[in-house]
Amino acid sequence: MALEWRRLDDPQAARLCLSPEYTLVLQHLMRREWSVGPLAGACGRPLNATHRRVRRLLAAGLVCQTRAEPRRGRPVRHYRAVSQGFLVPYHLTPLGSLEDLIALHEDHFQARFHHAVVQAGGTLVQREEDIALRLYCHGDEVRFDVTPRAGPFSVAELLHPDQPALTVEWGHLFLSRAEAKALQQELHDLRARYANRGGPERYLYRLNLAPDWSGD
Repeated sequence: MALEWRRLDDPQAARLCLSPEYTLVLQHLMRREWSVGPLAGACGRPLNATHRRVRRLLAAGLVCQTRAEPRRGRPVRHYRAVSQGFLVPYHLTPLGSLEDLIALHEDHFQARFHHAVVQAGGTLVQREEDIALRLYCHGDEVRFDVTPRAGPFSVAELLHPDQPALTVEWGHLFLSRAEAKALQQELHDLRARYANRGGPERYLYRLNLAPDWSGD
């Protein structure tokens, strides 16, 4: 957790923090100092686009220039975020609801997650025409999922050592509040156990749990 929070009071700065493209740049600059060239490479974005975003973050007061490295011609400018923690008040955003606020960066993550699932699950596909949506009864519950091939398929097959490290599970659980709190703690502890392993591959994960107030 950041030691010192910078609370934003400028709507323009708030809007930049709502944009995944700008927060991608800002996140790197919050961790350390960068010049624009290496920053563009780290973000996987074109140099000119990254330079424009840094300039806008600079104008909004979210980023500052830390130094200028002399060289023949123009110096190489280095930048860093002005804080390691920003608070963006909801009332400064143009969002229409708190649900929109919660979904803001989750939508961007969800798109990345869906793409990752398709790429990892591609090894399970034998024929593209066999890929299908499944809608079926499981006890008293109706489930939706996607099967990568014709015939029986169980997500338990993914646990085989030769299959990709891929889990896509969602649905309902019927629990007491005490059981739900125990599950919440277990999920927290599980994530913490693997958080600092520092392995060579990067994985996306989602751990979500909430009471269902929909009434459906």
